Amino acid sequence: MPVPVIVLNFGHSVLRSLDDYNMAASEIYRHYRRGQNVVAVTSAQGDQTDILMAEARQVGPEGKAKNLPELIQLGERRSAALLALALERIGAPAFVRQARDLGLKAENATLVDLNVGQLEDDLKNHDIVVMPGHVAIGEKDRPVLLTEGGSDLTALYVAKKLGVKALLLKDVEGVFEHDPKKSGPAPQKYDAISYADAREKAAPLISPKALDYAQENNIEFGLGKPAIPSFTTIGASTGSLSAIPKPTKLKVAMMGCGIVGGGVYRRIKANSDRFEIVKIMVRNKQKYIDQGYKPEELTTDFTDVVASKPDIFIDVSGPVDPALDHCKTMLGAGVHVVSANKQAIAAGGQALIDFAKDKGAQLMFSSSAGGGMPVLEMCMRERGRITRVEALLNGTTNYMLDEISAGKTYEEALKEAQDKGFAEADPSGDVNGSDAAAKIRLVALLGFGEEIALDDIPRDTIENFTPKSPPKGAMKRIATVWKDRNGFSTKLELKDLSLNNFIAQAEGEEAHAIFYFDDGDQYKIRGKGAGRWPTAESVMADLFDISATYL
Repeated sequence: MPVPVIVLNFGHSVLRSLDDYNMAASEIYRHYRRGQNVVAVTSAQGDQTDILMAEARQVGPEGKAKNLPELIQLGERRSAALLALALERIGAPAFVRQARDLGLKAENATLVDLNVGQLEDDLKNHDIVVMPGHVAIGEKDRPVLLTEGGSDLTALYVAKKLGVKALLLKDVEGVFEHDPKKSGPAPQKYDAISYADAREKAAPLISPKALDYAQENNIEFGLGKPAIPSFTTIGASTGSLSAIPKPTKLKVAMMGCGIVGGGVYRRIKANSDRFEIVKIMVRNKQKYIDQGYKPEELTTDFTDVVASKPDIFIDVSGPVDPALDHCKTMLGAGVHVVSANKQAIAAGGQALIDFAKDKGAQLMFSSSAGGGMPVLEMCMRERGRITRVEALLNGTTNYMLDEISAGKTYEEALKEAQDKGFAEADPSGDVNGSDAAAKIRLVALLGFGEEIALDDIPRDTIENFTPKSPPKGAMKRIATVWKDRNGFSTKLELKDLSLNNFIAQAEGEEAHAIFYFDDGDQYKIRGKGAGRWPTAESVMADLFDISATYL
C-alpha cells in the first residue's frame, strides 16, 4: 500500500519569527497523523534574505556576483534546519535534504531535474523530508537562485515530479474576491479559482512563474493558512465564494498540570486566538502560583471546573479515579473531552466512546498512546484490515533499556529517565508494564474491536532488569496484538531483536510500530513515545481538530 504524500510549502509570510516554526511543525504533524508522509519546502524566515543581500552588497562586487547564491541560500537552509528542529522536539520524524542531495537542478532559473528515487527513499526511511526552496544546482555545479517566490515553484515542481498534491501556506485563508484592506464590505473567499483569475486576484500571494508552471503542467494545488482546514484550490476553473472562515475562540479547562500538562498549557497560551484557559484543577495551588500561573486559573475543586463552563475539558492527570468520572460528567454536559490518560480511557472502553457520541460531544485521546507516534489514528483509520500490530508503546522503557544495554544500572537508567521528564516520580506503571498494557487495550479496541482486561495481557516487567549478557542486537519490550484462526491474542514481551528489525531501530524515547494487513501489506510509523512536547503536541492536534468543527 503506497503511503500518500503531500508537499507543504511554508512561505516567508508564515515564518516570521522562531515561534512560527512551532506552528509549522504542528501543521506538518497534523498531516502526518492523518497518514500522509510530508515534503516540507521552506522559505527564508521573515527578512533574512534582505539581511543577507545587504551583507553581500557591503563586501561583494558591484553588479552580478557568481557567489551570491552561496550566501543567499543560507536563509532557506537555516529555515529548513529550524523547522526540522521544531519537528524533532515534538517527536515527529524529520530529515533535512539539500538541493544537491536531491539532484534538484535548474537552467536559467528554471527547474529541470529532480532525483525522484532519492526523495522517495528518503520518505520511505524518514516519513518527513524538509528541504529549502528558492535554490537549485546550476551550471558548473554552482548553486543558483530561482526567481522571487522560488519556494512556491520548488514545491509545485516537487509535487509534479512525485505525482502528488501541493499546499502553499501563506498568512491568508485563501484567495479573496478583493483586497481585505480596502474599504467596503468584507471580502469572501474562493473555494476554487482558475489560473487566469488567480493572476488577477492572487498576484501578491504566489509568484507568476510558479503560476505559469502550474498552468502549463495542469497542476492543481491549494493555497491557504496553517491550522485552517479550508483553502482555495487553484486549477482549471473558478468556483463559488464563501465567507472567510473565522475560528471560534474555545474555552478550555484542564485537570492536571505536570510535565505534559505544563507543555499543553504553554502551547495553548501560544494559540490564544483559538483557545482560552478558564480553569486548571491541581492538587496544590500554591505550587503553581509560585511557578507563575495566575491564581484565578487554578482550583482544587472539580465543581469550579464545571462552573467555568468550558467548551473542552483536557485530562492530563494520571489514575483512573477520579478522572473517568470527571470525563463522564463533562461529556454528559456536552463538553468535548481530550484525554492523555490511557488508564482512564482504557477503563472506560467502548461504553465511554458510545456515551460521548450519544451526548453529541467529541471524545479524543490520541495522546493516550504513542506520544508523537500516531498509532491510535492508524488503528481507527485501518480498522477491519489490520491482522497484527507490533509496537513499542512506552518510550520511557525503551529509553531505559537502551541505557541499560549501554552499561548503566537499572537505577541509573531510571534516574536519567525521570530527570529528562520521561518517567514519573512513581515509575511503576512504566516498568511493570501496566502503562503499555493500557495502550494495548486501546489498540485492541480501536484496531480490532476487542475489549480486554489488563489481567488478560501477558506482560514482562523490566523492574530491576539486568541483562545476563550483552544483547546480540537491541533489547526491546514489544507490544503485540493479533488476530488469526485461533482467535484474538496480545502480549508484552522483552526480546533481543536483530538490528535489521524496524522496531529495533527505535532509539532512546523513540517509538516504532508495524501494522500488518489482511492483503499482506505492511505500514510502518514512528515518533517519540515519551516526553512533554510529543505528548503535548498530540493533545494540541486533538484540540485543533475540535476547533476545526467550529469554523
